[in-house]
Amino acid sequence: MRRAIVALALLAAGCGLPTGETLVFDAASPELANASVDPITGVWESSPWDGADWVPYPPQATVVLEHGLGRVPRDVWVYISFFEDGAESSLASGDLARYVDRDDSTLTIRNGTEVELFVRVTAH
Repeated sequence: MRRAIVALALLAAGCGLPTGETLVFDAASPELANASVDPITGVWESSPWDGADWVPYPPQATVVLEHGLGRVPRDVWVYISFFEDGAESSLASGDLARYVDRDDSTLTIRNGTEVELFVRVTAH
């Protein structure tokens, strides 16, 4: 019981916890410098698997990515890693990758956890 009270007190005090910021990365953002649409498959990726840094994905952050498909994606896949280069990545689900919105120009996802991650997103 005491731990619960202390945890609530820390949350109420602010204690440097993430604020739930929104990060917008348009096509000209350095974080999307390696984004591309495959001309054969029509799949957009925020970065390739290897050779480029992934997009920062802070705790409790909402991330808006400009995808450049020119249409609403049918499927969106989110991959996460603890490492900026995407090492030891996995497909994300649940609170790790909440779909907020998608339209013909942007994808919006949310990291609903308290974990600092990096993300690679594909839109099909």
